[in-house]
Amino acid sequence: MEISAEREKELIEFASKYGLKFENIGLLNRAFVHTSYTNENSIDILESYERLEFLGDAVLKIAISDFLFKKFPNLREGDLTKHRSWVVSDKELSVFAEKMGLSKLILLGKNEEGLGGREKPSILACAFEAFLGAIFLEYKDLGLKAAYDFLIDNFENEILNSKLHNYKALLQEYTQGESHKLPVYKVLDEYGLSHDKTYVIGVYYNDVLIAQGQGRSKKDAEMAAAKLALEFLNVEIV
Repeated sequence: MEISAEREKELIEFASKYGLKFENIGLLNRAFVHTSYTNENSIDILESYERLEFLGDAVLKIAISDFLFKKFPNLREGDLTKHRSWVVSDKELSVFAEKMGLSKLILLGKNEEGLGGREKPSILACAFEAFLGAIFLEYKDLGLKAAYDFLIDNFENEILNSKLHNYKALLQEYTQGESHKLPVYKVLDEYGLSHDKTYVIGVYYNDVLIAQGQGRSKKDAEMAAAKLALEFLNVEIV
């Protein structure tokens, strides 16, 4: 597929904003080619982002799985799976794409453009995954690391602030709704070497200790305590 000098410049500038350099501009361009564009312009469908999306989906899941596994050592498999499912959903990936301004790079057919395709979460999410697939291929043996670094450097807060698993926020929402009081977290114990500590945090509600959790950081321990507090209070976690 032929790429104009203007388009090439736009793609290079976009990638450079994220510290990425593509020698294969055709690969980068393909990440943003929707099937409606190939159909309307009699271009081989293999020039669309579909294959890169397939690859990027796998890259995304392994990168997010690795990050969550290390970040939340006390979360069970089921909780990790739910958290990952939220992060990799079309809704959340479209938010990532919008934050990047990725939609302006997508090549759409005129009909899809007229139907508002540039704002559709499904298209934005697919293009985002395809972009990850392109990063993975461009950086070869370091592809997974490059994709991982890109994700965490730019979207760590979004990945961590999962509505499904921000137990502290859910607990605060519940206690404020019940009594206009906030839960209080206190360090009950800490042990281990200075570089490898484990913290035990208690959460108090109405001055009563209702749960305690532990973790490698105070934040992780607070989150574990909040989850147990929600269970103690019979608050449904959805």
